[in-house]
Parts: sequence; structure tokens; C-alpha cells
Amino acid sequence: MTLTYKVLEARNVSKRYGQTRAIDDVSITLAPGEVHGLVGHNGAGKSTLLRMLSGAERPDSGDLLLDGQRLQLGSPGEAIEKGVSCVYQELSILENLTVAQNLFLGRELRHLRILLDTSVMNDEAVAYLEEFGLAVSPTAKVRDLTVAQRQLIEVITAMHRNARFLLLDEPTSALGAKQIEELLATIRRIADARGIGVLLVDHKLDEVYAVADRVTALRNGAVVLSGPTEQVARGDVVGVIVGGEAGRGARAGAAQSELSAPAQQTRARPAAGTDPAPIAVEVRGLTSEALNGVSLVARGGRVLGVYGLVGSGRSDLLRALYGVDRVTGGEILLFGTPYRPSTAKDAIAAGLAFLSEDRKGEGFVPKLTPITNVTLPVLARFSRLGALLLGRAADAARESLASVEVRGNVDAPMEDLSGGNQQKVLFGRVVLQRPRILLLDEPTKGVDIGAKAEIQAIVRSLAAGSDVAAIVVSSEEEEILAVSDDIVVFRNRTCDGTIYHPDELGVGDLRRLAWTSDQAPLPAAS
Repeated sequence: MTLTYKVLEARNVSKRYGQTRAIDDVSITLAPGEVHGLVGHNGAGKSTLLRMLSGAERPDSGDLLLDGQRLQLGSPGEAIEKGVSCVYQELSILENLTVAQNLFLGRELRHLRILLDTSVMNDEAVAYLEEFGLAVSPTAKVRDLTVAQRQLIEVITAMHRNARFLLLDEPTSALGAKQIEELLATIRRIADARGIGVLLVDHKLDEVYAVADRVTALRNGAVVLSGPTEQVARGDVVGVIVGGEAGRGARAGAAQSELSAPAQQTRARPAAGTDPAPIAVEVRGLTSEALNGVSLVARGGRVLGVYGLVGSGRSDLLRALYGVDRVTGGEILLFGTPYRPSTAKDAIAAGLAFLSEDRKGEGFVPKLTPITNVTLPVLARFSRLGALLLGRAADAARESLASVEVRGNVDAPMEDLSGGNQQKVLFGRVVLQRPRILLLDEPTKGVDIGAKAEIQAIVRSLAAGSDVAAIVVSSEEEEILAVSDDIVVFRNRTCDGTIYHPDELGVGDLRRLAWTSDQAPLPAAS
């Protein structure tokens, strides 16, 4: 008699990217009707594991199995055909299409195989939407829906494809408290009523323990703990995630060594008995769609490192300060003066410069040259009587690019440069803007080690050399410890403004502060 396993399984899978082992001999199972929480810190391997299970990546070794049979996946489409659907943080639904069109995308119903049967598709979409308790019209354009509704549409679309296993990557990261509650209830209902196996990647243990039957924790690409949630204490999960790292201060010193000597010398606390640097940015109880009572201060001539997990609100703070996201409550003071930006133009006029985490999508125009990209925010400075002084603008841009040591042809399109040099071009633009406040979201994301050290040194020199207040968001603990004078930690979209110094923290300390608030407090800066 052949034993049939009704599970999706990864058995001893491993995955390397160059010298980095992202997944190391991992085994995990997902049973029908089970919600399995997958947790781990930034870079632990969670997303890589999801990509392998969903067919977006192939394991270098080990096996994927479905119902006991070896599963060879060459693409996400093949995984969907096998009943395995993945919903990523970056939603894949098409905003210019209707809800029904998204549900049936690639599987449209037709009259006589020619004309679209719009009426039948809309009727079926209504039934599906009602089943999941989503009160939207099937003919509504997705772009007109809220973030929470779009997230649910993504889940419903996966279910409409007859998913047997649903992989969810941080599905609550952009949702409010009530929306999170509703989505978690939907996930539990899907598992119970439909027998769907759900693998839930989530940084918030409260959410995992509210909905999951099992929890598995990854660290450095390996499983370090796994078991039923009722048998695994939350403190144990936090312990294995942050454990094994150097303690307070040890890793900070190692991280600082990546900086050049001049950059290291600029890091200093105010001497005892002296006045601290002036406050450039003060935030009091700031709220927005993504923030819930954020308070902090950033001082001129210093780098404020902002650390937190995905969905903690760290990047949303910068977007609110820059006028990209609407502020709904609280106060912002710039150099003691009330400030409430409505647009990025307001922020630029107030002396703010912002580098987005999405360098290619929001940072620059790929087909334009570095020279042109650098001058875009400050073209008015080179305009006289309505005429643009192109030569003067180009000379200023070249001087700015030289100051940050951009390597490559600055007269060719931006897309021809390496990632590190593209990022340095954006810093050249910052130099030309002459900001008083610098907002940096993941400033070294996607660059090589050499460019990373150079960019970190640029950040420190911009702050210390011109009394600019730099606020740096980074998911890398070593970078936060290396580049910051002061550190604040976000958790669950809030920050109480407690300041820590890098020489008082290690990687494990930062992780513990980000994962849980019920631990004994670490010493704050005086």
C-alpha cells in the first residue's frame, strides 16, 4: 500500500548566492488546514524559502515534495498549476484592471472562445468577494481600492486559482490594526473551512501566535526552532532569533572598522557638561496611515540611525517627513518651527533631501545622464529670466559627482552605471541640494561591499562636515551600528524616542529591542 502524504514539503533544501548561503539544509512541512508561522530576522532566509516553494527559485540541493511526490518547479506558473500560490509583499495585481479582471487574468471566460463573458465573470467574482466578506464591486478598478482591500484581492485571486497551499510574505506590513485583525481572521477561516495550508511569514509574534498552529524560526538560513505554537514560548522564539550574536558593544566596534579613519573620527558623544548639538527635527506623537504615535529627535551634525523590522514604520517615518505620506496627527518641528508638508516640494523648500529605498523606481530617471539626474531638483537655481543655464548646471553637477567619487561615464545614461555608482550619483544630487536635513532609506541596499563602505563614509561626512541632521533607515544591524551617532528602534509602527548609542549595543541587542518590548530595558543614552 502506498502512503500518500497530504503535505507540501521542503526536505533538506539549500540555496547559495555566490559565497552567501541563504538557505542551509532546511526542512519544513505544510499540511492542509494548517497555518504555519515562519519567523526570523532580516536576512534569515524566509523570502528565499518562499521563492523556492513557489517556483521562483530552484534549490541547489534537497527536494520539494507535494503529496509525497517530488516536485520540479520551473516557474511560479507551474507552482500555481500544482496548487501552490504565493502572495508577496509587493502586490502583483494590476491596478488599471477591475477586480473581476484580476481574478480571471489569464483564465478569462469567453463566448464561443472569442468574446469575453464579462457578465458571468462579474457574477462569479461577486460570489467570491461575498464569501471572503469583501464589500467591493467586481467592476471597481483596483487602483481605487484601499491597501487592505488590495491585499485581500491578492489573497482571493490566489484562492480563485484553486490554491491548496497559500504562501504569504508579510501580508500585514502595510495594514492598520483593524485591517490586520480582519486579514488574520480571513487566513484562519481559509485554513479551517477550505482546508488550505497557509505558510505565514511575519515579523510580529503577536500575529503569529494569534493565528498559527505551528511556528518555525530561521536564523542564518537554518531552522533553529520548530513546533506547535502552544508548546513554543514566545520568549524562546525571540531568544533563538537574536541569540548567537555578539553582545553589547562588541559588534559595534567591528562594524565601525568598515569606515575610513576620518569617518570614524567624526563619531563622538557630546563631552560631559557641554550642550548637545542643536535639535534639527523633533517629532511628537506623529500619526499617519502607517504610523501610530512616533516621537524622536534628530540633531544637527549627527546621524540618527532608525532600526526596525519590516512593517515597523521605519520607512514610513521618512515618507511622512518628506510629504509623500499624509500626516494625520502629532507634531513635527524643524529647528523649533512647526512643519507639516503636503508635498515633496514643501519638503525640498524646507531644506529636506530624501533618498528612497526604491532607487530604480523612485530615485532617478534611467535614460537620463547622471549630470541631468543630479540637477533635476535644483534647476531653478540655474535659471535666469526663464532661460536654463545648462553649462553652469552641468559644471555644478560634475563638481558634485566628483565630490562623492562617482566612477563611470557621467554623460551616458544612468542605467549604464553599476548599482553602487548609481547610488553615489544620488548622493551627488544631495550634495548639490545643500540640505539641512537628510533622509536616507536603505542607502547601501544592493551595492557591493566596497561601495557600501564608501557610501557610509559619505553619510558621516555629510552630517559632520556641514551640521546636516541625517536620519538613516537600515535593515542591516551592522550598518546601523557603523554609521550612527544615535539610534532609535521602531516596533509595531511606533517609537518612543529612546536614544541608544552604538557603543552600548550589539546586533543581538538591536534585534531584541525590535522583536519584543517586554524584555528588560537596555541602557539609553544620557
